[in-house]
Amino acid sequence: MDIIKKIADETLMPVSKVSAFIFTAPYRYKVYPIPKRNGGFREIAQPSRALKFMQRIVIAELEKVLKVHESAYAYVKGRSIKDNVEKHQMNSYILKVDFCEFFNSISPSDLELCLKNNGLDSLLSSKELLNKLFFYKKSKRSALSMSIGAPSSPFLSNAIMYKFDSVISDMCSNKNITYTRYADDLTFSTNEKGILYEFIHEIDKVLEGIDSPKLKLNDKKTIFASKKCNRHITGVVINNEGELSIGRDKKRYLSSLVHKFSLNALNEEEIEHLKGYLAYVNKIEPSFISRMKRKYGVEVVNSIITFNQL
Repeated sequence: MDIIKKIADETLMPVSKVSAFIFTAPYRYKVYPIPKRNGGFREIAQPSRALKFMQRIVIAELEKVLKVHESAYAYVKGRSIKDNVEKHQMNSYILKVDFCEFFNSISPSDLELCLKNNGLDSLLSSKELLNKLFFYKKSKRSALSMSIGAPSSPFLSNAIMYKFDSVISDMCSNKNITYTRYADDLTFSTNEKGILYEFIHEIDKVLEGIDSPKLKLNDKKTIFASKKCNRHITGVVINNEGELSIGRDKKRYLSSLVHKFSLNALNEEEIEHLKGYLAYVNKIEPSFISRMKRKYGVEVVNSIITFNQL
């Protein structure tokens, strides 16, 4: 694939201008912090509109040739956060871990190795272009890294994680453990008591031995759970009956927003947020949407669902 020509054809830009644009692409990001749920801030690096468009053009081609493992559930067409949780629904014991600085830890060398492992040596001649197109620089002296905020990062991170997912999945199959990964959230579950306490050391060994990417577990966020308490996976609750729920706090929050909507107390942006939230809840726990309709009226809830900004 001739990357420059492909982008030039899609954008109707001269080849020379595309080349010049990509050369400066690592600096075409708006960087800003957003608060983390548990305190502190996460750095978001958002590409310019033109750069996003170019990234999407090339990703559409790479999606045809790069593999994503079946255990990966985030950002994959036909797989959802609900599918991710359902894989663990009937298991009694759960281990949850995640990575330190997942996206920012992925480097151009990881992408190069991914291309090689997928038999795409022909693209390696364009590796400098790909690196500039998909990775950003925090400063002039810093190394290129993958950003949280680029439309290309979700797919590329999944493709780069293929080897890790394969090794971990094979290990889990041999031990009757179910494994899924939702971005940097790894979930392991089983019905065999005690084996997950030992298995976490196996994950560390895989990370130490694998050549790419070089990642570390965030030990502070390691969680073991069982049926003695409600189990939470990627924000979804599995109750003791094995049913999926959004949980009490989210139900209260959603109910308060629907109440405000019924009083005309939400602006258009807030209504759009509520509309998306209802769609999410309808996938996880549709019975709660039915409760909202009984409480606030079918017309009110349907008005939110069908809302369109002018």
